[in-house]
Amino acid sequence: MDLVTRKYNLIQELTKVKDEHVIEVIEKILCPEITTSQKEELDKRIKSFEKNPENLSDWDSFKETW
Repeated sequence: MDLVTRKYNLIQELTKVKDEHVIEVIEKILCPEITTSQKEELDKRIKSFEKNPENLSDWDSFKETW
């Protein structure tokens, strides 16, 4: 069965689900939420990059540091 057919079948089955918990689990898998602290950290890193875009580390340097 190809991917498009599998998706279609899954959508069809999903329309039959009556248990809200099942839908919530699927939502968490497909649309994971980030925590407030994770969002704050990402925002901080974005701002830092915007201020100093040339201040980047390559992968080898990162590995050495950590």
